[in-house]
Amino acid sequence: MTRQVTRRNVLQAGAVAGGIALAGCASSLTGGDPGYEIWALDQGRNIVYIYEPEEDGDSFEEVDSIDFNEYEAEVPHMIAYSSDYEYAAIACTAGQKTVVVRTEDKEVVEVLETGGGSHMAGFSPDDEYIHVDVIGENKIVRIDADLDDEEFEIVDEIVIAESDAAADHGGDFENRNPICHSFTQDERYSYHTLGPSYNNAGLVIVDHDDFSIEKIFHGDDDGIPTNCGTMPHPTESKFYLTAGLPAENVEDGVGEYYIFDTEDHTLIDQGSTGGVDAHGFWFTTDGEELWVLNRQTDDGIILDPDTDDVIDEIDDYGRAPDIMWASPDGEFMFVTLRGPEQQSGSPHAASGETPGFTVLDVEDREIVELIEPDSIDNYSEEDIEDDDVATPDFHGIGVRPLGDYSTGIPTSPPF
Repeated sequence: MTRQVTRRNVLQAGAVAGGIALAGCASSLTGGDPGYEIWALDQGRNIVYIYEPEEDGDSFEEVDSIDFNEYEAEVPHMIAYSSDYEYAAIACTAGQKTVVVRTEDKEVVEVLETGGGSHMAGFSPDDEYIHVDVIGENKIVRIDADLDDEEFEIVDEIVIAESDAAADHGGDFENRNPICHSFTQDERYSYHTLGPSYNNAGLVIVDHDDFSIEKIFHGDDDGIPTNCGTMPHPTESKFYLTAGLPAENVEDGVGEYYIFDTEDHTLIDQGSTGGVDAHGFWFTTDGEELWVLNRQTDDGIILDPDTDDVIDEIDDYGRAPDIMWASPDGEFMFVTLRGPEQQSGSPHAASGETPGFTVLDVEDREIVELIEPDSIDNYSEEDIEDDDVATPDFHGIGVRPLGDYSTGIPTSPPF
């Protein structure tokens, strides 16, 4: 049974107590109190909510928030951190902006006009750049990031359809737009899925050194219809991607994952995610499990990253799950839930009931808490149907460690 929490209450947990020793490696807090922050992005009301665990480790409370309306940064969609977690980059799709936040004091230090449909912004492993996948303009934007002086400047871009790689391939990439990306384990390349639909999917692999396309795949021509998540293996030259397609008739939908060898950029395996509209995924903190979720069917699978076999299933992530991130102590997986009024994605697949995020116990794979920072019960049916009334709709989520953790892998890709 789960308990609903609004911003007016502190979450009181009862199903999980103490630290969980995961198979092969126990994750533990070695410094810092509290141990981490959860940054949950309400793209419906343009607010970033920040939660921390209580001292007892069994409860969470809202400790801060950032109102992006002040910066006309509408629909904060995805979040990523610098390698030291001192800065966060947040792409805002409707606002056509990328916002950089200093995480310690929650101050916005830069707002950049990165283009329509700025979907995902992420730091390069060396923290020298921020790369932004811009759906509305078919491009990947490179931002020079001087974190010491907090200076940021757009310095380059790759327009997919106009690239030499697209011309050499011969396929039509005009409407195949960059969606999400992450760097390979060796930090040399970034893998960018294309979309947003499964029907205009694909994959672009960018060489980080000279910011050029190393290899490009057309979803239809090459059979690589990846259009959602990106995740490197923490220690091996493997890379995981998801492909999803919602459908009114669930049997017509798609939920797939693909695995690439990053040494020669070849497909080495693929399979079903056991549901419809595969999207977000994340490693457990010990690196021994890769969790995958399906947005439409609310379920998912767990892969063994050593063998890439499906070793378990997740029956329920919550209604309309989207993105997830693990706690650095290894106990929980946090999963955002969409609202009834969607700001992005397919309305059918993403239509939710309780916008916020769920807390799943990693050991028993069950939801132990539901957190609604701004309860949908505060809004009438008329409010939800009125386009002029902003209602909550959560998408991106990030977890920022505050202390030093002893873990099987670092807590954020590219590891």
